[in-house]
Amino acid sequence: MDIWAKAGIGITAAAAAGWVLVQNRTLVTDKLTLSVKGLPKAFDGKKILHLSDLHGKRYGDNFNNLINSCAFLEPDYIFFTGDLFTRTEEDLEPKMVLMRRLMKLADVYYCNGNHECDAPSKANTLNLALSREGVHVLVNSTERIYEDGEYISITGVALPKDHYRKNNGFKDLTEITPELMRRLVGHPDRSSVCFLLAHDPLPFDAYAAWGADVTFSGHIHGGVIRLPFIGGLLSPERRFFPKYSKGLYHIGKAKLVVSAGLGKFRLNNPSQLLLITLKRC
Repeated sequence: MDIWAKAGIGITAAAAAGWVLVQNRTLVTDKLTLSVKGLPKAFDGKKILHLSDLHGKRYGDNFNNLINSCAFLEPDYIFFTGDLFTRTEEDLEPKMVLMRRLMKLADVYYCNGNHECDAPSKANTLNLALSREGVHVLVNSTERIYEDGEYISITGVALPKDHYRKNNGFKDLTEITPELMRRLVGHPDRSSVCFLLAHDPLPFDAYAAWGADVTFSGHIHGGVIRLPFIGGLLSPERRFFPKYSKGLYHIGKAKLVVSAGLGKFRLNNPSQLLLITLKRC
């Protein structure tokens, strides 16, 4: 191989490495309008900022780049659908800093993901601290969001650990069913529109059958690598071409909104801020 061929290979490798680096530092905002049947009039036009799967990623000192991007969007509520930290992280104080800063922008509603399941002691300590700070930590619990005397209900489900991984593998995982949902979180509040925060989007049919009008999820990281005309390539459970990886999906009248997330390795799949404007219909 002559010197010019070697130089060409070196330049190509450097360009590819640079492209990968840029891909993993890019943060984009996607917007969608979500029509919700029965949405109370007071919530028409309200904006939800959907975040998920930060893991160990940072965006500038004290998350300045992330916070500035969030502040620009002027959300009314912030939904964070799990994996705020990575199971191996020891110092979770930066996550407290992030959530405090997010709370200055809007009320924050947070549910656990699989990394919280894998580190229950850390998650419990963090959740208690977040609750004391005013974050709405929804661990198999339901609250109401009020506006001008009207309300919607919001439930956060903590899916069992063996739904995500069993015996350090991905075989014979616990299936999420409507019956299991009822055991975990009870029955949905049918006096109002019901929002559900559920880290894993793949059991969407169970969430819809349980009674969620709109489910907000993450977990899939957009499929890690997104392929043109196909979508996400891989789920954390090593499933190829996951059915729900990014964006808006429907089963009957039920809707699912999946965030591509903020952290982890990704290609053709930038980290995402998802701004959702509610519309009454």
